[in-house]
Amino acid sequence: MDYLRQPGFLEGLSEYERTRLGQICPPNTYGRGDYLFRAGDPCSGLTIVIHGQVKLARLSPSGQERILFIAGPGDLLGTNFLDPEARFRSDGVCLGEVVICPVSRVHVEQVARELPNVPLRLVEVLSRRLSHLEDQLEIAAEPVLLRLGRALVWLGQCFGREVGEGWREIDLELRQEDLAALCGTTRVTVTHSLGLLRERGLLEGTRGSYRVRCDGLEGYLQAVAWQE
Repeated sequence: MDYLRQPGFLEGLSEYERTRLGQICPPNTYGRGDYLFRAGDPCSGLTIVIHGQVKLARLSPSGQERILFIAGPGDLLGTNFLDPEARFRSDGVCLGEVVICPVSRVHVEQVARELPNVPLRLVEVLSRRLSHLEDQLEIAAEPVLLRLGRALVWLGQCFGREVGEGWREIDLELRQEDLAALCGTTRVTVTHSLGLLRERGLLEGTRGSYRVRCDGLEGYLQAVAWQE
């Protein structure tokens, strides 16, 4: 099953484990703009992202979108599914073609019993997600330039591909509105901050196609943080 030969925890599974997981939990495919779930929907199973990206977004009381996370191959959605009262707290929207492996509560015990290595790999992914959330909380009060810069570095490392020495191209069609929603700011502020990063030779591209010099940007952000 080629769809299970993807980055993330699946790399740590044997050929038999990948094949059996795909037999127990057959994949589903969705298109760009499709909702995997909406805020308030019952969370009755665990979703493993196999291919593509899913944005987790929530609307503020004023109706402004806030992107909480962008999940890619190997990430998990609905991690509180073991709680019978659990509900999704955000919308899960596909940013392109997405393939998922749905693991319902009914299948959890079967997977754990037959494939004990799978839960261990899932715990590793959850640990990385928790670390990311802690980082997000730490920078929540930082200036927009720092929040945007760190978001671009993270996107480049997670979803980018190397296109030159030190440069990574982000394979996501992210509009400036999306970057603003990811950083909790306005489109105008993001436009200004992107311009500053371009002037310093740390960013190229526009209109959803960006190339980031990740190492250089990280160094610049550290210097700016010390000045604040």
